Amino acid sequence: MRSKKQSLAYGAATLGLALAGAVLTAPTATAASDNYLQFDHQAASLIDTCYEWKGPEGIEKKNYCHNVRPVGDSWKAYFPAEATGVTVQVHWSGGSTSLYINEPDKNHCYRIEGILPSIHVLDLKC
Repeated sequence: MRSKKQSLAYGAATLGLALAGAVLTAPTATAASDNYLQFDHQAASLIDTCYEWKGPEGIEKKNYCHNVRPVGDSWKAYFPAEATGVTVQVHWSGGSTSLYINEPDKNHCYRIEGILPSIHVLDLKC
């Protein structure tokens, strides 16, 4: 009976290690080409958003900006399919903030609001 319990214990331990190894070696999430970042601009300033994509070598060629967006405007930036994340620089007259997004496999929505100099970016549910 004891050897049967030991065999079960060893089997369970082996299975646990195998599952843990699978989790540790899981690939980093990448974007689908239809996943996006959306901005709704309600602040009292012109806004620029610049995207620095994270991922394999060469993805930096896909970096770009949306410039001089007026109050009331909204826009989207679509993740490149191979992206693993993005750093977004949001600029306004006299200030800026950075957004660090490491979940390219879902949509992200933001509202930019406030009056100079107190402009802020709110993370919303899409």
